[in-house]
Amino acid sequence: MPVDPVFLDLINYGICRVLNERLGKEATEEIFREVGRVCYRRARERGLIERREDPLDTLVEVARFLERAGYMERIEVTKVSENELVLDMYGVSVLESSIELVESGMAPSHYMTNLMFAALEEHGIAAELIDLGFDREGNHVREKWVLKR
Repeated sequence: MPVDPVFLDLINYGICRVLNERLGKEATEEIFREVGRVCYRRARERGLIERREDPLDTLVEVARFLERAGYMERIEVTKVSENELVLDMYGVSVLESSIELVESGMAPSHYMTNLMFAALEEHGIAAELIDLGFDREGNHVREKWVLKR
């Protein structure tokens, strides 16, 4: 049975808020970064995500996994230059909770981001994110990723 995105958004908000309130924003971000690493390793061990030779192809693997899981409806990864990507995310299941957390100065979970960061780390790459905005009504989020090799 699929999980209702409203339920997932509610749970996401509760977990993030409690962690932020108890540990602070910085520690919460560190926890979610590590959660991304643990979940990425576990997904690879279970054959849910395959590491590809090209880091971009590995990111696409993560995107397809998240789509299959129902975390987002669609994720587009577009290579803009050798070290720049644009990610367009549609139908984000945790959009409302993420917006509310950010607007209140708290760290959101960024499950997708942290899974992708872990995938890039496996390739020896870090990334800096630049928020390009979001359309709340259209449930579309856009980010630019600058890769640091």
